[in-house]
Amino acid sequence: MDNSAERRFRPPVWQLPNLLSLDAPVVALVWQGFLARESGLPLRLAGRAVLALTVWAIYLGDRLLDARDPSAACETARHAFSRRHARPLWLLTGIVLLLDFLLVCLELRPAVFRNGLWPLAAVLLYLATLHSRRLRIPKELIIAILFTAGTFLIAWTASPDPWHQLGPPAAAFFGLCLLNLLAIERWEARELESRAGRDAHPATAWFNRYWFAWAMALLALCCLRSRAAGPSRWFQAVGLSAAAMVAICLPERRLPMEVRRTLIDLVLLTPLLF
Repeated sequence: MDNSAERRFRPPVWQLPNLLSLDAPVVALVWQGFLARESGLPLRLAGRAVLALTVWAIYLGDRLLDARDPSAACETARHAFSRRHARPLWLLTGIVLLLDFLLVCLELRPAVFRNGLWPLAAVLLYLATLHSRRLRIPKELIIAILFTAGTFLIAWTASPDPWHQLGPPAAAFFGLCLLNLLAIERWEARELESRAGRDAHPATAWFNRYWFAWAMALLALCCLRSRAAGPSRWFQAVGLSAAAMVAICLPERRLPMEVRRTLIDLVLLTPLLF
């Protein structure tokens, strides 16, 4: 893509939340609030702000690191956007990190801070190893684990019996996040193959081969758990999101890539229906 084409590029308004990585913190906040309401555990404003800023900073930084390789023939719209606007986005990432650091130091409860050191160490290790280009790590699997850990951190800290009370909801949410990430990765791999004329071999190829089987297994789990004891509405929301993902993926070739990319994140907001 030449410079004149880049100057003419104007993303539609509906695509901006994804291009600015705002969709991830919104999803995390929605599910964090839903979890607090369903489990009856306390949730302070500072904890919500720290989660949103942390997730936003991680997604901004990860995308900017990905965009360092200007393979214009193969990059997605969001990576192209990050590459074109790298300087202001790096500045934005720095501001978000500064605000996050101040909130953590001044407002976050000590117990939450201590428990949060483990996900923080995992995030730093993830960024260091993934972008070193030496290790072939299933990125989607790690992101799903870290996203689940961040969303459940405060509730997990406050729960008297977190493994029993929050273990099954966390497992279901992890499965939902993984389905979302695998669907996007599969679409991008196919787009890479069509544009570059070569096969893409993602680290999650084996998982993607059985994507619909994983989706059906998650739906079955949610149907069973929604009738059992515990936060049944949680499993109803997870199942509804998973069913919506299946509906998007079945006719996927009829929808433009960026429309699918937006819809697959939009259906993660099902807790708002409850």
